[in-house]
Amino acid sequence: MKTYLLLLWIASICLCVSGCSNYRELNQIGVIIGMGIDENKNSEEPYKVTYQIINPSGLSQGSSSGGQGLPVINYTVTAKTLVEALKKASVVIPREHITSHLSLIIIGEKLARNDLSLLFDALDRGKQARTSIPVFIARDGTAEKLLGVIEPFEVTPVKSILSTSQNNQKMYGIVSNVQGYEVISMLLSEGKDLSLPGININKPSQKAEEAGNLENTSPSAMQVRGLAMFRKGKLVRWLDGDEARSVQLVTSEVKSTALVFPCNINENITVTATGIKSKIKTKIRRGQPFIHTDLNVIGEITETSCQKDLSNPKVLKELEKEVQKELQKEIKKTIHIAQKEKADIFGFGDSLSRTNPSYWRQHKQNWENLFSSAKISMNVNVSIVNTGMRTNPYEVN
Repeated sequence: MKTYLLLLWIASICLCVSGCSNYRELNQIGVIIGMGIDENKNSEEPYKVTYQIINPSGLSQGSSSGGQGLPVINYTVTAKTLVEALKKASVVIPREHITSHLSLIIIGEKLARNDLSLLFDALDRGKQARTSIPVFIARDGTAEKLLGVIEPFEVTPVKSILSTSQNNQKMYGIVSNVQGYEVISMLLSEGKDLSLPGININKPSQKAEEAGNLENTSPSAMQVRGLAMFRKGKLVRWLDGDEARSVQLVTSEVKSTALVFPCNINENITVTATGIKSKIKTKIRRGQPFIHTDLNVIGEITETSCQKDLSNPKVLKELEKEVQKELQKEIKKTIHIAQKEKADIFGFGDSLSRTNPSYWRQHKQNWENLFSSAKISMNVNVSIVNTGMRTNPYEVN
């Protein structure tokens, strides 16, 4: 009986002292979900930082309680450092703002062309900071402008950018999301240069930042646009289309994509890749680095305007060879571009540091020059496992 009373007494005390000591209502805090960092014209305050904050009353629109305003509100401040900007934002944000829900960082192109080397120090050093945040480059514009778009399809611009990039990686593979900790790792790496996805507005207009954007059947919206190539922390070039996708193919970041190749004059064949695996090999021959990549692609024919007998195994083998040849051409072209810029965005140096550490220790300081002159070889293997619901295309008289 005494034991029972003791347990009951302990349980009563626990009920009295339980709860969240730091609990705060949503209408008492400003939840930052997006951050844009641009170059400021004033050199004394080089950073122009835009914070996108959730507006709870705006998010409740359409519910029985109604709502007021837009779902997000942007606040912009200038400062000497990013930490100062966060503190300084208190002069314009009427609530205590928190970054625990920060989901996206956008960097303006002008700032990216200067130097990103130490930009992420606060992100990695802060006690409440998270490094698992996707990072994007605002192509041909500013992060402030992108975060100001009234998004027609998603609730917030942040959600639109994340969803669009994730959908692209899944369906086409031009870019892949890069987390903050990966950015820091590549900036510190001596064997791999940074590459980041670009984002911009597909149809820039004055209405893009107004509610009237939602009243247009073809509104301004976010679009993934290219891959930013960096060298030593500075943006040096943009890669678009097949060039950007080639980087993702070599680094095994593509989940699926459509490979379109000519098979005759004004005739094309589309192979949808359903399985993609690549492997990088690095060797030293006569004191010089030799880079080899293996790429295996499994796909199926999903569209064709070519008058070929796809039921014939020999024809399929010929098509596989053609696809292999075109892929080799595209990837080699992209690697040569990277060599010209002395930007090893593929991570060949990282591979060499693992396979030949003694050589790497002696030559890592000169890797950009060694990479630019390295010999490149490639083996591409394409297997077409399906021709769809029909073997031959229909003929139009």
